Amino acid sequence: MGRPLGFARGFARGFALARILGSALLVGTALLPAVAGASDPETEATRYSGTPVDVLTYHYDNLRTGWNPTEADLTPATVKSARFGVLKTLSVNGDVLAQPLLVSGFRLADGSLHDLLLVVTEQNDAYAFDAQSYATLWHVNLGTPQSSADLGCPHVHPRYGISSTPVVVRTGPGQASLYLVAATQPQSREFHTLLHQLDVASGQDLRPAVEIVASSTLSDGSSIAYKPADQWIRAGLAAAGGSIYIAASSHCDNNAGNISGWLIRYAADLTRQAAFSTIASPAGYELAAIWMSGFAPAIDAGGNVFAITGNGNFARGGKDWGESVIRLPPTLKKVNDFFTPNAYKTLNASDRDFGSGGVMLLPVQAGQAAPPLAVAMGKDAVLYLLDRTNLGKTLVNDAGALQARRLAGSGGGVWGGPAYFEGPAGGLVYYQLSSDVLRSFSVATGTAPALTPQAQGSTKAGFGGSLPVVSSNGSKAGSGVVWLVRRASPVQLEAYDAEKLGAPIFSASAGSWSAGNAFLTPMEANGRVYVGASGTVTVFGLAP
Repeated sequence: MGRPLGFARGFARGFALARILGSALLVGTALLPAVAGASDPETEATRYSGTPVDVLTYHYDNLRTGWNPTEADLTPATVKSARFGVLKTLSVNGDVLAQPLLVSGFRLADGSLHDLLLVVTEQNDAYAFDAQSYATLWHVNLGTPQSSADLGCPHVHPRYGISSTPVVVRTGPGQASLYLVAATQPQSREFHTLLHQLDVASGQDLRPAVEIVASSTLSDGSSIAYKPADQWIRAGLAAAGGSIYIAASSHCDNNAGNISGWLIRYAADLTRQAAFSTIASPAGYELAAIWMSGFAPAIDAGGNVFAITGNGNFARGGKDWGESVIRLPPTLKKVNDFFTPNAYKTLNASDRDFGSGGVMLLPVQAGQAAPPLAVAMGKDAVLYLLDRTNLGKTLVNDAGALQARRLAGSGGGVWGGPAYFEGPAGGLVYYQLSSDVLRSFSVATGTAPALTPQAQGSTKAGFGGSLPVVSSNGSKAGSGVVWLVRRASPVQLEAYDAEKLGAPIFSASAGSWSAGNAFLTPMEANGRVYVGASGTVTVFGLAP
């Protein structure tokens, strides 16, 4: 597919990162010159000593590793010091469910250079803050959000607005687009979902927003269509090969006999290019929605798109794709490969969605003999290691998977997903299940690929587990930190030594959450950690 949108240009360090993460997949790591910023009047922050990076997409890259390998200042030693703590609490209008994004070294129309922190909310508000001074550079509202009471689904309440993490496409020092989906309700019982392309410099629409529409013909000649009253854009947006990808879920399984999950592809100019329905056969229970607790679809170097579906119809004949990891080509023409747990009927009957978790593609390590790998897990608490070139289909005892390791009882799995870190001893995968501790698994990439338990934390998660991310200075020993949001009241930011885990090296309140389940992920970059919550974004970092 060539380089995806927003790929870092130039700069020698980018080549080292490309070796680690795959040269076609660094959507979220554009490396640009450092920018001097003003001091915060509340808590002065230490100026970042490294080269600022971009975070343009969910969990940093299209593999969805959740790994920022460019962090120079935050290490286990500095994070557990007295210097690390809250620097600023930013106020916003609405609940921040989507991951914040960061555009570094961005030149505005007046010639000034800024690191832009981009935040979106369930009130359909979008903000750009100066990440150094915390000044609000622009703020726009994109319409009246949808009422959860009118929709009949309280997954997020009292309103649905911008739930999915946007994606930024950067084309120059002062040119970038923020693509996002806003759910609107301009009047009673009138629902819309609109794809916007905002100018990162101003927040204004670069062209008129487009209504998300999709339809498909079923096997009996009837049709199925995207329905804004019943469907929810929760999974993060993705950008690759000049296209924007959107995944659609459902509101509380409403209208399950008449809707499906969708993958929809748009051109950079908002022209719809393709739409794929996860259901091709009429059934009393269709669905197979794609929500993944906010994880964005993963995209490999060839542009292939990976996602996991939730409860819904599955047909072995290859028409209906409930409870499955699916792989589609960039065109979204059809499913080219899949993995469906053999227990899919039980998962459907007991609401043990496979698609409560996201799929992560593991970076290929130097000298790897194993095929390219992926990991996936949902509510059933079975961790699957998959060959992403041959996902494994549906076989007795899940024999098509490279490994199937049960970590807890059925229903005790994850409403979230994993993170990855290539440490000094090799690759590590991190998961935290519902009411469980954070765990790491070493990745064997030889002729017998496997995940082996490595270390564990000491603090248990709330309901559904967590969505961890990792920061490090490459693979340097003693530099890796795992960050996660503990689903508590108030929500907590926790940090762990990425190599050892054990007890948290840092824990602090990071705002309140009143909008449903706090399926939140932190974002770390340029010596700061950002945690969204209800009406706030809390910024953590090092004071002098």
